[in-house]
Amino acid sequence: MVTICTFRKQARPTVESTPASLPIDTQEKVQAAWIEKVQRLPFNVAAGKIYAGRGFSLATRASEIASAKLYILSAGLGLIAADRKVPLYGLTVSAGHSDSIAARVRGDFNPGAWFCGLQSSPLSDRWVDAVGRGSGRILIALTRPYAQMVGESLNALGPLALARLRIFGASLASALPPALHPALAPYDARLEAILPGTRSDFSQRALHHFVGLVAGEGKQDRDADYAAVTSALAKVTAPERPRRPRRSDAELLELIAARLESQLGVARMLRALRDEEGVACEQSRFSRLYQIALQKREAA
Repeated sequence: MVTICTFRKQARPTVESTPASLPIDTQEKVQAAWIEKVQRLPFNVAAGKIYAGRGFSLATRASEIASAKLYILSAGLGLIAADRKVPLYGLTVSAGHSDSIAARVRGDFNPGAWFCGLQSSPLSDRWVDAVGRGSGRILIALTRPYAQMVGESLNALGPLALARLRIFGASLASALPPALHPALAPYDARLEAILPGTRSDFSQRALHHFVGLVAGEGKQDRDADYAAVTSALAKVTAPERPRRPRRSDAELLELIAARLESQLGVARMLRALRDEEGVACEQSRFSRLYQIALQKREAA
């Protein structure tokens, strides 16, 4: 079982363990500098203990239900077993974040080449080592940025491994090579009626629901698996989502700052702003702005 890392972490990384400490250069040189930097950091915490958030918790619980080894797709480290000791770091391939590695690269950033570079380093496991030679399902929860990052490397797996793939996420087809499209699980907005949540944790919610459907099933046929998903979704109707006005970063920072004196916690504050102010904001974006607001308050 494989899930993505999260922007939210149990502890805040230092500036020295983020892209802000790197020079602006070609992608190859930036990556070499990052790998060298990370190898000097203390490897003192299990990867599964670093990440926070509902999506990561759902993936962890799903791996326990399925008795599956959990791996994490990390933009800073590569493919990491959850029980492997790693350093605390902050890095994302998603644009617009303070820890975005793309901001340090001169010219166009290639997320697929970045991930392949990580997998060629001592920091990461390789796909072939993680998936092994077994016949069991390989469940992978992805968002579009991470699909763009790992698609080509997944596509390089042999046909037997590709047949074992079950990929979960929203609107991933255009971000993945065509050979991986048959592996996309047929989840859609009707999942909200079964296991509601946010867009940012859609892939982990779908993965968790799927494990509940197939847990204990010995048959490993993809068509049968996805027929079970289709049948489950056919019994429900997608709920109507309230239309909320989208706020600018500056507006959201003002709202967050006003609440910091009386309310702490990313998830709790985001829920309150959605319910009370009608705010529309994805959790990853809100988490980034929340950290900026905290830093501004501490510096004041």
